[in-house]
Amino acid sequence: MPLRIGITARLLHDPPPGLGLPQKRLQFLESSMAHWIMGHGAIALMVPFIDESAHVAPHRVPLSDIVNLLDGLVLQGGVDICPEMYGGQLANPAWAGDPIRDRYELALLRGFIEAGKPVLGVCRGAQLLNVAHGGTLVQDIPSQWPGAVPHQDTEHYDRLAHDVVFEPGSGLARWYGGATGHRVNSIHHQCVDRLGEGLVVEARSPVDGVVEAIRRPGPGFVLGVQWHPEFHLTPQERARGLLDSGPMMQAFLDAARERSGRPRPGAA
Repeated sequence: MPLRIGITARLLHDPPPGLGLPQKRLQFLESSMAHWIMGHGAIALMVPFIDESAHVAPHRVPLSDIVNLLDGLVLQGGVDICPEMYGGQLANPAWAGDPIRDRYELALLRGFIEAGKPVLGVCRGAQLLNVAHGGTLVQDIPSQWPGAVPHQDTEHYDRLAHDVVFEPGSGLARWYGGATGHRVNSIHHQCVDRLGEGLVVEARSPVDGVVEAIRRPGPGFVLGVQWHPEFHLTPQERARGLLDSGPMMQAFLDAARERSGRPRPGAA
């Protein structure tokens, strides 16, 4: 049986008319995320959200059953996290985020951590991991982090890239054979402010010190990275010198196999 990896859903509350589903909330995943997981021999399964107010809510499957069914969880990127989730005051209405998605993902995240199953957070997912552990976020790097290099290019989306430095002895340094010489894409305007309790920094931007990866140490696998490794898959992206996303996914799936007791494919 291949590993079954859950992916949290992105929510689109007001779809544009051209999609043919007016006034219907959509749940979706970006295809590169599914390709990244399934390209390593695992099954990618989106975990749908059920609105607490929906008429079917009383009959939904318990969260524990979802956790038991799956071998690991990946938190997708997306909109900002609502500042209320970490006790912050909203500084700009444009950064209000989506509290409905926040509550849905926080419940899943905590369920997987309590079960000792691996979790990988991407971009927003890394920020949510920090919030789940009592940490806070910088709501806008350009206006609130003096001296910061650009971490987001709204015009070209995923074309921006910068160097990252891994902390000595970190999991990332082990998987990639050293702390320096690594480059990643950058698509975020928010980042870790106060680090959550029990978390450690795995990587930073070397120029401005912005946290680029965090981890929960101890048994299991709980990692959040600020960049989008699932976008590093194409030959064009690799030609830009961006970090190979393979070792990270392999480490995540190895942790899932160890937790489930399943051998690697092809192992005797």
